[in-house]
Amino acid sequence: MGVSAGTLPAEPTSAVETITLQTALHRAIPNDPRLGLNSALADAADGQIEQADLPPNPVVGAEVENFLGTGPITGVQGLEVTLGFSQVIETADKQARRTALARRERDIVDWQREVALSELEAEVRASFTEILLAQESVELRQEQLELAEQSERETARLVEAARSSQVELSRAVLAVRQQRYALEQALRYLSVAKANLVMLWGPQAEADFDVEGTIRLEPDVPAFSDLVASLTNTVHLGQYEALRSSREAALELEKAQAVPDFEVFAGGRYFNEDNGNFGFVAGIEVPWPLFDRNQGNIRTARAQVRAVEYEREALRRELLIRLNRAYQALTSAHAEAMSVQEQLMPGAEQALADISAGYERGQYTQLDVLSSRETLFEVREAYLGALQRYTAAQIEIQTLTRPVNGRP
Repeated sequence: MGVSAGTLPAEPTSAVETITLQTALHRAIPNDPRLGLNSALADAADGQIEQADLPPNPVVGAEVENFLGTGPITGVQGLEVTLGFSQVIETADKQARRTALARRERDIVDWQREVALSELEAEVRASFTEILLAQESVELRQEQLELAEQSERETARLVEAARSSQVELSRAVLAVRQQRYALEQALRYLSVAKANLVMLWGPQAEADFDVEGTIRLEPDVPAFSDLVASLTNTVHLGQYEALRSSREAALELEKAQAVPDFEVFAGGRYFNEDNGNFGFVAGIEVPWPLFDRNQGNIRTARAQVRAVEYEREALRRELLIRLNRAYQALTSAHAEAMSVQEQLMPGAEQALADISAGYERGQYTQLDVLSSRETLFEVREAYLGALQRYTAAQIEIQTLTRPVNGRP
């Protein structure tokens, strides 16, 4: 609906871009710092996988003995030089277990991205829906203003023809002012709603746009038991399977750490005596796990594996509480919207049609027509309010029950 001349600034002649929900979300993804952080953490986790898959480095060394002494070892007469290297040999498949742990921790980072995407999608959807409802509110206010101006002109004509009083004209003028003020409020609210979405796109994003979409009021609300059952396969609870796998891998590594590694060394030795002689040396060193068998770390790792289920259940309880609150809001708003749509709206429309027809026959006054129109618009506003509460609860439920591998 347009606005009459003189009430609002003229709209720009340039075409205004129309944004869909998918476009809004795709623009928000590159600007979300949580996803940027997740990308950096993923790169760091990949580095840990690379590092974990490397064996210990060998050690190359040299040792000089029996020089600058006294007697037979004066100067370098008894000099002995040993050159060799040593290598730690890992046991219990520690390298593979380290790598497995690093890969499981990388999986957790992937799950964290899914959770961040779920939160971002909810934020974008909420802002997008807010704009949709604000646009509908602006259209409603524009329609109200046009009808009020039409009534003002008609009342002025009747006053000139001495068929209506000056009081009714004053009321009509006041109605125009009230509707113009209401329209300005709706436009300000629309501007704020757009600014909220633009903040998700970045500071350089264009703020002049419209959104395209439909807010559907479903015939029925889903069963609460079905929503509860779907929680198991959501990104919020699904991440705990990756966490469990990670902690089990950590436990296996701690068990492997209880098995001591051994170190082998080999080299050559030069003796400065008797015009120089050479020989080879070799050896092995094995730690004796007399006191430290890594029992404390193993105990900690086992407890952390058990803790996963409690952490998961604590989050599930929190999600159930949020889901219940959202569901109660959803059912309440749905019932209200359906009642307005099926009962109040048809009655208000029929009443306005009857009174308008009676006004043409002289049975009702202009005030009766204005009052009937005001009632109809109040009903329409009530419907928008119920729809807003309905969609807010719906978005919350969709966020809580977003399935694994769900993509916006």
